[in-house]
Amino acid sequence: MSAGSAKPVKKIAFDDLANPIVAAGGNIGPSELHGFICGVLAAGARPSASRWQKETADFLDLEAVPADLDLAIQSLVDQSLADFTDKDFSFQPLLSDSDELAERGQTLCLWCEGFLHGFGVGKYTGELLPTSSEALKDMAEIAQLDAEGMENDVEQERQLFEVQEYVRMGALNIFVECNSAAGRKPGAADNGAAGPTLH
Repeated sequence: MSAGSAKPVKKIAFDDLANPIVAAGGNIGPSELHGFICGVLAAGARPSASRWQKETADFLDLEAVPADLDLAIQSLVDQSLADFTDKDFSFQPLLSDSDELAERGQTLCLWCEGFLHGFGVGKYTGELLPTSSEALKDMAEIAQLDAEGMENDVEQERQLFEVQEYVRMGALNIFVECNSAAGRKPGAADNGAAGPTLH
């Protein structure tokens, strides 16, 4: 796709997802859902819109995804792919913007949990470089952390920023590695194909 034909992607905020998820009765928060989407994409899979509906309904533990939530999810898929492939490395995990450090830390843990689940659903079959394998292992450890005890002080704010930046760069590196290995042009969409088969 040439730069001239690229469509501007509307940025989805945390609350843009939180409200329709709650209204639909979903059991997953915005950060975990964004992590899931990013994990699928990072693995090199490009599900069709109907496949995304099924996968996200399963992940949210819903029988079906309501139209407003589905629209937000499809926008988030487009946004995530655009961010992953942006030459300025604009990709960021979608986290709470709460003033409470504990809440932001907890959403980072949930994002990692979602990413790992999505990466498994994406079914990357290659062998990862040691740096990417290590990043996945570290994400698994971060996903198990309990951030509720974090307090709003400068040192813990710095620590959270460092962990968030590590996760961000780890996800970017995994995306680049897996999508390059699959011979996929960054940002290229399949014409009707779902990438690796999702079950």
